Amino acid sequence: MIDLKSKEDIEKLKVANRIVAEILQIIKEETKPGMTGIDLDEIARREAEKRGVKPAFLGLYGFPAALCVSINEEIVHGVPKDKPIKEGDIVSIDFGVVYEGWYGDAAISYVVGNKISDRKKRLLEGVEKALYAGIDKCYPGNTVRDIAAAIEGTLKEYRLAPICDYGGHGIGRKPHEDPHVSNCVANAENVKLKAGMVLAIEPMATLGKRANYYRKLKDGWTVVSKEKAIAAHFEHSVAITEDGPIILSKLD
Repeated sequence: MIDLKSKEDIEKLKVANRIVAEILQIIKEETKPGMTGIDLDEIARREAEKRGVKPAFLGLYGFPAALCVSINEEIVHGVPKDKPIKEGDIVSIDFGVVYEGWYGDAAISYVVGNKISDRKKRLLEGVEKALYAGIDKCYPGNTVRDIAAAIEGTLKEYRLAPICDYGGHGIGRKPHEDPHVSNCVANAENVKLKAGMVLAIEPMATLGKRANYYRKLKDGWTVVSKEKAIAAHFEHSVAITEDGPIILSKLD
């Protein structure tokens, strides 16, 4: 069942998601070579406490941390580890909060330090472009399949391997609501978009040769590329209105 949000609901979600965006930006700015995923998780907890909000992921379905930290070939749901981050690593961070009963959720990927290869630039640019291509389809009358087609098409233009089994979702008073928002057309739902829907759209892909080629680590959470290919992940929470999409998890 899809829960349509009122304008007042969307304003609450905007506050929750802006807090998420602020904290993600702080974590990115504070990430330095030599720090660990656990260090980044501590920043997320500190900043959430400052703002009087609860980290949404901590304990969710048994997840052991406040922040998902996925490094290099780790694709998504990375459990923060006590392993130093190196210059040139690609770090993907996914974070959520609960504000007055409403959930915010967003993710960013970035390179640590100033060393970045052309391939890693292509990865980051391609996945972020795919995110905005999907958002551009968030108009009433379009479908979730249209979003998936835009995401998958953009990833392929950038010669990236999409991760199809993981994707976006509805969001509101629950962290995950209907519908599922796939990153690939083959398993996308043909659900029509309506004003009042709020979707977390989150493309993810690798520099590998095979789409959907991954495995889970023994921690039961961290999803990694079987090819050990570098991955990236971007996410925004987006409200669908009669006038078009509103990105809730943006600072500007």
